[in-house]
Amino acid sequence: MRTERLYNEDPYLTEFRTKVIEVLPYGDKYGVILDRTAFYPIGGGQPSDMGYINNERVSKVIEKDGELLHIIDKQLTAKEVKGTVDWSRRFDFMQQHTGQHILSSCFEKLLNGSTDSFHMGKDIVSIEINIDSFSIDDAERIENMANNIIYSNLPVITRVVSSEELNSLPLRKVPKVTENIRIVEVKGIDYSPCGGTHVRATGEVGIIKIKYWEKCKGGIRFTFVCGSRALKDYGMYNSIIRALCEKFSVRDSEITEAVDKIMLDLRNAEKQLSAATQELIRVEADSIIKECPAVSGIRLISRVFDKRSINDVKILAQYLTKAPGTVVLMACRNENAQVIFTCSEDVNIDMNSIFKTVLPIIEGKGGGNAKTAQGGGNRIDRLEDFMNSAEKLVLS
Repeated sequence: MRTERLYNEDPYLTEFRTKVIEVLPYGDKYGVILDRTAFYPIGGGQPSDMGYINNERVSKVIEKDGELLHIIDKQLTAKEVKGTVDWSRRFDFMQQHTGQHILSSCFEKLLNGSTDSFHMGKDIVSIEINIDSFSIDDAERIENMANNIIYSNLPVITRVVSSEELNSLPLRKVPKVTENIRIVEVKGIDYSPCGGTHVRATGEVGIIKIKYWEKCKGGIRFTFVCGSRALKDYGMYNSIIRALCEKFSVRDSEITEAVDKIMLDLRNAEKQLSAATQELIRVEADSIIKECPAVSGIRLISRVFDKRSINDVKILAQYLTKAPGTVVLMACRNENAQVIFTCSEDVNIDMNSIFKTVLPIIEGKGGGNAKTAQGGGNRIDRLEDFMNSAEKLVLS
C-alpha cells in the first residue's frame, strides 16, 4: 500500500498536491497511483469519489491488490499533480453514510434489527434489516428517534482503536478486519467499524426520511434519503401536491378526499357504462339472430371485427348462443388476431376440434372444449382464410 489516504484524517479535504508513483493501463483507460490522495475508493457500500487530477477527469477510484487506482481517460505524464475532489458528491455521501449509521442504530435499539447490508446509489440509499415485519407506526418511531439524534448535533468521531479498546466498546457489528480497525462513533449512541467518509456532527446529516420498504430475503429492505437528497425528495413531492391542488381546486389537506370522490364517481360511471354496453350488445345480438336464419338446423354466424374489444365480442357470442342451433365464429382484428368459436348447448359440433384444425393458418395458439374454444394468432393477413376454412368445416 503505497498511497497515504488523506480522507481518513480529513474527509473535508477536497484539494491536495501529490506525486505520481505509477500509471497503469486499465482497459482503454489508465489507473493512476498517487503518493497520497483525498479520493475515497469504492468500498463498504459507498461509491467512490470523482473529481480531477490536474485537468483529467477521475471517473472512479478502485482498490486493487492494495493499491488505489484513480481511473482517468488519458495518459498522464506529469510527475507532480493537483487533485480536486467533487465536494458536492463527497458531502452527499458523507450525509447518507452517517445517516445510515444513525438509522441502523435506531433499528437495533427499537426493533432489535441488525443491518445485513448497505447500498448507496446515486439517488437513494438502502439497507436490509433482519426483522420479520414493519408498520407505519414503527416507521414513525424509527424516524423520530433518528431525527432527534440529528437535532442533538452529536459529535461523530472516527479513529483507529487498539484491540484492548475494541473489546471494551459496545459495537453494533463485528469488524471484518483484525488490524487497523477504524471505528465510527456517533457520540454515546453508536459504535461501528467503518472505513467510509462521515460528517463531523449529526446535525450535518440534516434529516432522515424513510421512503418505502419491501420484503427481501432474510428481512426487510428500506430505502431512505438524508440531507440534500431529502430536501430534493420533499421538493418533488411538494410539486406533485401543488399540481394536484390546482387540478382538483382543493387544499393539500383535501387531496385524499378529492381523489376518493373521483374514484367513486369513476366506479359508478364504469358500472353505468358496463350496463349500457351490455344492453347495446343484447340489442345487437337480437338483430343478428333475425338476420341469420337457420339452414338445415344450424344457424351459422360468422363475423370479423376491426379494433373491437374481444371481451365485448365474447359477451355478444354468449347472447347469440342462447338461441338454439347456433354456431358462432368471431374474430377481432386488433394488434393481432383474437378469435372465439362457440355454439349452443344443443349443437353437436366439436368447436375445439375445428379451432385446432384451422389455427395454424394464423400461426395461432389457444384451445378450449367441445362447446367453446378461443385464442389468437399473429397472421392478421390470413384472418379471412382462417374464418372461411372454419365455416366450411362447420357446414361439412
